[in-house]
Amino acid sequence: MTELDEILAHLVDNVDGTMMAAVGGMDGLLVEQYPHNNTDLSATTAELTNVLNNSRTAFMQGLEGGDLREVIVTSENLVGYTRLLNEDFFCLLVLDALGNIGKARLYSDQAVRHILEVFA
Repeated sequence: MTELDEILAHLVDNVDGTMMAAVGGMDGLLVEQYPHNNTDLSATTAELTNVLNNSRTAFMQGLEGGDLREVIVTSENLVGYTRLLNEDFFCLLVLDALGNIGKARLYSDQAVRHILEVFA
C-alpha cells in the first residue's frame, strides 16, 4: 500500500458512511482511489473537474468570494464531498446518504497537508 493509499484508507475507515476516497487532478485525471474495487472513479473525477472549475469561476469571479475550498453534491443515495487541496488537486469522499459530512470536513482538512507532502 502506498502512502497515498494509506491516507485515503484512513479517510474511508474513519469518516462514518464513507465508501470511497480519491485524489484527482484539476486536469480531470484520477490520481489515486481507495478502495481499489469494481467501482472506477475515473469518469466521476473527470466530470467533477467541470463542476469544480465552474464553481470556482462563479464564486471567485462572479461573486468575488475568494478561493473555492469545498463542494458538496448530494443525490438520493450518495453524498460527494470534495476539498480542493491546491490549484492542481482535490480530494473526493463518496459517502452514503447518512454519511457524516462534519467528519468528512474535519478529516479531509487534516489530510490536506499529508497528501500534498506525498506530491512534494
